[in-house]
Amino acid sequence: MNLLPVLLFALLFNVHTSWAAQSDSELLQEIQSTTDASAQAKLYKVLGDRYVTQDKYDLAADAFANALALGRDLFSATQRVQMAVYLSWADRLRESERELRAVLARDPKNLQARTHLARVLSWSGELSEAVAEADKVLKESPENRDALLIKADAFLWKGRATQAAQIYQPLATKGDDFDARVGLAHVYLATGNRLAAEQAAAQLNASSFPQQRELDKLNTEIFKATRPTLDTRYLYYRDSDDNHYNRYIAQFGFWIQNLNLAVNYRHTDADQDGHSRNRAEDLSLSLYSRVTDTVRIGGGMGFNQLSDGKTTHFPIGHVKIDADFLNGTIGAQVTREVLSDTTQLIKSGLRVTAAGVQAAQAITDRLSVSPGYTFKTYSDGNHAHDAQLTIPYTLFFDPKISVGYRFRYLNFARQSGSGLFDPNDYFSNRLFSSFYAQKQKYYAYAEAYIGQQSFRRTGVHVDDLVYGGAASFGLTPTRHLTIEVYGEGGNLASGSAAGFTYFMAGPRIIFRF
Repeated sequence: MNLLPVLLFALLFNVHTSWAAQSDSELLQEIQSTTDASAQAKLYKVLGDRYVTQDKYDLAADAFANALALGRDLFSATQRVQMAVYLSWADRLRESERELRAVLARDPKNLQARTHLARVLSWSGELSEAVAEADKVLKESPENRDALLIKADAFLWKGRATQAAQIYQPLATKGDDFDARVGLAHVYLATGNRLAAEQAAAQLNASSFPQQRELDKLNTEIFKATRPTLDTRYLYYRDSDDNHYNRYIAQFGFWIQNLNLAVNYRHTDADQDGHSRNRAEDLSLSLYSRVTDTVRIGGGMGFNQLSDGKTTHFPIGHVKIDADFLNGTIGAQVTREVLSDTTQLIKSGLRVTAAGVQAAQAITDRLSVSPGYTFKTYSDGNHAHDAQLTIPYTLFFDPKISVGYRFRYLNFARQSGSGLFDPNDYFSNRLFSSFYAQKQKYYAYAEAYIGQQSFRRTGVHVDDLVYGGAASFGLTPTRHLTIEVYGEGGNLASGSAAGFTYFMAGPRIIFRF
């Protein structure tokens, strides 16, 4: 009898048993005590597997990354794919993608590696590429559940909820498919069907740590989107003509069935150089609801009160409609409001009625375009054409870093002297860069721009370099509370109602009941 296989098995069993008996710290000490790269790689793999059983995915990812760096060829393709999976669970998406592509470079038919590559690409924001990889898997294995789910998730994140639902529904009806049912709940939430989303979430039971994590995310999104919310904000404003205001804003939003309602209040105290103090207040009720899964309508009505030595009242309101269209949305709205950004505007009681259309379309996962046009008529007999275009391009998805271009054309019939910036043939061309990051309880946003503006006003031609930006920082200590500080400023004439260099800043507090 050949005893060599038996002896090798016994040796491997004893080695595995000795490693299993060691504590995490003892394993780390053993790794540090040897200079043999192969031995270190295998020990890091053991350590990573141990961290996985303890749900310590960040530590497991560190161990697996070290194991692969020291000797990826020591491990089978299946082991490498599994380590790449754990790397992605720890949000080490780029490392996971590199490892999966390396496996596929040797074995393009490895469906396990290609399926998880599609998943990682979708988590990274490369949604079109994720769908393409999922389709490659489905070509070989048409009923591959994971590839179908990845494709549906990508459609949902692209804003194509109807196409996502067409994939989720059959999977959910085949059995107790947790992931498909989570996806359907997200579809309901995205399309404004609050009741269906809450009902779907209530019927879900997680049986593993990853499932519990997804369920927690879903419940948090539903909570933030559907709970009664009090949103309060204070803004201090000043500009280069010594206009100031203190503005207090409060909105209470709540749901009745699938109808989203809000009570809105705004109070403005404005002055110029400490004099000519005037006040404005707005109170309105607004509502917004889905008509179908792809069409939403909304509207509101209320009144404005101005006080500049005498008190006047004006009706305000809006109606709007928007719908999913192609790879984005298209919408239209009509608004009626009273301008109150400066004491002169309050004194003149200037009202504006605006009718506009706008769209947002994704050209690729990284490139989108948002055009819009509004026609405005004013209570002083003036009117204006206002056209805008924004073209952002995403460089990175996490954190999200974008660059882009903004264009604006604004042309008034005349200068009426009501205190409003009312130019002829206003053009602005700006390049911008923006940053957004969210980690656990914190988020931050910043944007800066530079460009050129030109216009004529009262017979004077102006051609300027413009610059400015905005930034906000927020903290969500609990899911009930968000605290944010915000600042914005620049010398863009169309950035403020009166056309001056301006600055505004203030805090915001959001409480969810």
